[in-house]
Amino acid sequence: MPYVADTHSLVWFLSGDSQLSSKAKEIFDATEKGEAIIIVPILVLAEIMFLCERKHQQPLFSQLVDTLQKGTNYFVYDLGLDIVLAAKDLLQLPDIHDRLIVATAKIAQSPIITRDRVIKKSNYISVIW
Repeated sequence: MPYVADTHSLVWFLSGDSQLSSKAKEIFDATEKGEAIIIVPILVLAEIMFLCERKHQQPLFSQLVDTLQKGTNYFVYDLGLDIVLAAKDLLQLPDIHDRLIVATAKIAQSPIITRDRVIKKSNYISVIW
């Protein structure tokens, strides 16, 4: 089953942060072993690039890009008109980034790995945490 990664879950996995839930870690570990698939919305990749620049942690972004390029179980999902049109109806999500990431999960028909309470409360998509 494919899963969609939210920004913080992917960053926390790559950096080994203890804030990542055990269930989320299991899925990322399974992906590393070739047993699961992670979809990375292009917006998540852009957010991570921006965060790494602001915190002067460009090696983390380079590590992510390397993982995406080498891994066969990570797929970058581009932002297209289909995502924007799906996002326009997600009115319970006030943040445009959340709307676009959730819209990606809806189109991919995949649960999203996130701790975000607003996304979970919206019930637009199944949340793994």
